[in-house]
Amino acid sequence: MDTIQQLFSTWHVIRWMGLLAFFFFTMSLAFGMLGRFNRFRKNKGLFQLIHISSSWAGINACLIHMLILIIDHYRPYKVAAIFVPFVSEYMRAASTLGIIAFYLFLVVLFTSDVLIGKMNRSMWKTAHLLVFPSWLLMLVHAVWMGADTSAWWGKTLYGTAVAVILTLFVFYLMEQRLNRRRQPVVIKAGGRTMR
Repeated sequence: MDTIQQLFSTWHVIRWMGLLAFFFFTMSLAFGMLGRFNRFRKNKGLFQLIHISSSWAGINACLIHMLILIIDHYRPYKVAAIFVPFVSEYMRAASTLGIIAFYLFLVVLFTSDVLIGKMNRSMWKTAHLLVFPSWLLMLVHAVWMGADTSAWWGKTLYGTAVAVILTLFVFYLMEQRLNRRRQPVVIKAGGRTMR
């Protein structure tokens, strides 16, 4: 019975929700990138569904992670310390990175699910690119502040996530370069070359 109580103690729930948020946000980022590859066009709908669903799952896990800090017996946070950067007394810099990451993810989610019809494409794309710095800040927050960073499985989780995102990013850049080379050259009046 003590083991079950320990598993569901506030400290454990905070840890698990933080790890779950990281997992879902990484999954969302990965499937968002996969959906942009030409070779996966047939699966774009499925990838988009996974991308959006895991984003919302990540936000919910993140909110639980943050809100349970208020009732934590070991180190309770004040509400301001959870939502306002640089207010936390405990590991201020690491806490702040997590808060900023959360807000950046909210901006991405809000512009994608609520404002997408009201924004022009380039503005939406710029806002959507905030997911990369947000994910990086979340990673640094998790590694710096997480209790499981020193465990073999924690290192494996974070290392695998970084490897997956970096690999997808490199392949995406390579595909974009290839696509630009394949575009036909059009010579306009006046001798200007356009792609």
